[in-house]
Amino acid sequence: MSRYLFSLLVLPFLLTAVSVAAQQPGFTPEENAWYGVVARGSGRSLDITGSSPEAGVAAVQWEFTHASSQQWRFVRITAGGEYFRLEAKHSTKCLTVEKPEENAPLAQRPWTGSFYQQWKLVPAGPIGSYELVNRGNDKCAAVAASDKFNGTPIVAQKPSNRATQQWRLFKLRLNLDPSQPGFGPAEPLTALNTPGNELQPVLTPDGKTLYFSRTKFAGNTEGNTDSGDIWVSQSTDGQAWGPAVRLDALNTRQNNGVMSVVGPQGGLLLVRGLYERDGSFRDEGASLISREGSSKSKTDRPEPLTVRNYYTAGAATTFFMSADQKVLLLSLERGDTFGGNDLYVSRAQADGSWGEPQSLGGVLNSPGFEFAPWLAPDGRTLYFASYGHAGYGGADIFVSTRQDDTWSRWSEPRNLGPSLNGPGFDAYFMLSADGKQAYYAASRTANGPADLYRTAASGVISADTARPVTAAPNVAQRTLLTGKVLDAKTRVPVKAEVKAIRLDNDIVFNATLRTDASGTFQFSLPAGSYRLSATSPSFLTGTDTVRMVASMTRELLLVPAEVGGKLELPTLIFAQGKYTLLPASYAELNRLARTLTDNPTVSIRLEGHTDNQGRADLNQKLSEDRVKEVKRYLVTRGISEARITTIGYGGSKPRASNAKEETRKLNRRVEFTITKQ
Repeated sequence: MSRYLFSLLVLPFLLTAVSVAAQQPGFTPEENAWYGVVARGSGRSLDITGSSPEAGVAAVQWEFTHASSQQWRFVRITAGGEYFRLEAKHSTKCLTVEKPEENAPLAQRPWTGSFYQQWKLVPAGPIGSYELVNRGNDKCAAVAASDKFNGTPIVAQKPSNRATQQWRLFKLRLNLDPSQPGFGPAEPLTALNTPGNELQPVLTPDGKTLYFSRTKFAGNTEGNTDSGDIWVSQSTDGQAWGPAVRLDALNTRQNNGVMSVVGPQGGLLLVRGLYERDGSFRDEGASLISREGSSKSKTDRPEPLTVRNYYTAGAATTFFMSADQKVLLLSLERGDTFGGNDLYVSRAQADGSWGEPQSLGGVLNSPGFEFAPWLAPDGRTLYFASYGHAGYGGADIFVSTRQDDTWSRWSEPRNLGPSLNGPGFDAYFMLSADGKQAYYAASRTANGPADLYRTAASGVISADTARPVTAAPNVAQRTLLTGKVLDAKTRVPVKAEVKAIRLDNDIVFNATLRTDASGTFQFSLPAGSYRLSATSPSFLTGTDTVRMVASMTRELLLVPAEVGGKLELPTLIFAQGKYTLLPASYAELNRLARTLTDNPTVSIRLEGHTDNQGRADLNQKLSEDRVKEVKRYLVTRGISEARITTIGYGGSKPRASNAKEETRKLNRRVEFTITKQ
């Protein structure tokens, strides 16, 4: 083994989560190692709010992303003693109980030697789980509520053998094996790559057809948005790829993708989602359709898979089916996940259904987010992507080998190394049928677009070709999103549940919180695009999309959910004397379209008004044409025409005086009224 490759194995700042759940109760953490400390009840990790280095900042639970604020070192207080200080890597400050009473908050503070900064590991719950018991008051570190929400406080409680008080330790290190077969130089598929994102390449057995997904691409069904369309390219020799064609027979206005090619001679496609008989689509589960049927201008309806007790907490679901249609792998967030999405297996049943998803276990699944599984033809070698088993940047590609037929025992996941994995996003790995080529998607920078790549799957990584690694993994900096949830009609604060769902690279990063009566919310988010949603009883769900580059403030406006309820659309702007919408109007229109999409049973009436300047008959026609134009745009965004009626009132219903322009302009407006809930 070369010195260079050996150094890669021992670099302390290249990390991957390795479960120590199999450790016996006498387990003692290594003092020079860093650990992820993960709540057994939620699968979220011990973190410091906003990754702040400041003293006194509260400890919270957060989805495991390998941020340095989620990495902890156990430093023994006295030689041979049972107490440790827990030191956060990003700040070198220590986990501290702020007050002696029950449910006192935990925060980071400089080490002073206080008993309230000293902790011992006490075995509790399943083997490999521990209570962190404080020396100052004999209380243990606990998640304040039994939820999975990012940002839930960590507090001190009297030990009571609850899952919210029990923690698992994951030792962090990079697992590389340079003796294993490696990969040649990555070759971008330039004929297929665009300024948008190309994701999830799926190759047919003959190597001449390539399916993949595109997001953030102007040529998609919905244009440059975060939802994905299926595209397909052909090759005569399996090397040069022709222009990609959009597979409109399977594309909808939601997220679509081909997951696998299966069946005899690869005659079937496993596709994302459920295609309903009424023509609608639900991004839930998976379906099968013949390749021949998928290429028709009017496709046969894909047949949904029936998976027993199927559910997942988030929409970021990926699937893989073996060619013999006996094994289904799924990326899901369920009650027994170890962190974010975990990998599960479901097996074909005699009646044509699929068994209940079974976790692949705590060695393969990390506290982070596992997705994009691809099982080799041997049925034992599994390639997948993970944000939890980190190595060189964001998501990396890993391989693990199944140890027995339980599907829960796997070898420690091995990073495929720097010839494939880089500082950005690397995922959706698959091998050609002959095993000689690998296809995958990657973004070469932390926040850049994802492209498709191909590489030779042979040879051994050598010191001459391996990429030098001289810095810690590139963890995305967090930004602060603050705002308020308001009644759209009265602008009074609303108590609501707010979610931020990550959109970049088709990977969901979920953060959820509940506002108090002030309606205020605050998220600490890695830079990128997010979909915000706010829900509250008696209101329609409200959504918005933000791209976090720096900290920002945003209001979420909720429409009261009552028939007859009326709301003005104040930022709709038309060309003078015309019904043409000006560009500044589209933010308001898109917000209304999202509200109607999120509340599919609601119908509305659009009402147009003008001032009293000019001829009354022309004003009447202008008001009618303007609301028809608003309706036309909403229909292009996927809202059914049957849900929208229009009426124009001209200048007959002023809301303010027409005597002066400053009040007259208030009469030029569009309002909507809820007619059905």
